[in-house]
Amino acid sequence: MSKKETETPKQPKPKKEKPEVVKEEEVVDTPKDPCEELNEQLEQQKDQYQRVLAEYANYKRRTEQEKSQIGQYAKGELLEKLLPLIDNLDRATNAPDGPEYRKGVEMINRQMHELLTTIGVEEIDALGKPFDANVHFAVMREDATDDVEPDTVTEVLQTGYKWGDKVLRPAMVKVAN
Repeated sequence: MSKKETETPKQPKPKKEKPEVVKEEEVVDTPKDPCEELNEQLEQQKDQYQRVLAEYANYKRRTEQEKSQIGQYAKGELLEKLLPLIDNLDRATNAPDGPEYRKGVEMINRQMHELLTTIGVEEIDALGKPFDANVHFAVMREDATDDVEPDTVTEVLQTGYKWGDKVLRPAMVKVAN
């Protein structure tokens, strides 16, 4: 026998079956439970809410700190401006009585009024003006004369001051009846 005869015919090799590859597009999402979806959304909303609350708390704390710092800075500036006046008052209390003493006190008074003007404080003009309870505080009344209208301020007993629209102290006045 020849070799060819003794050889068994070749049988085709069995093909290995490849596992079926599933493409991403073909993956079918199993529908989620509606409750599960709602719970996820709820958790996301809770997380977002907590973040907003934290941001607001930080904002509030930061603005309070800034306001406090601004207030402290403003107080410091005012105190720096008052120090020369205090020095002058100290000198005046140690000065002997006489015309020089009076002149020194008048200078201190002028400095104080200049300082008040610098920071925006104004005197309330009251004398001869109609009485206004918003800026005047009547402590006395007197009979009106021919040259004075009723409810007119006839005397200022204590000067009033305002800062912008805010009345710091109303003027203490005498008013005609």
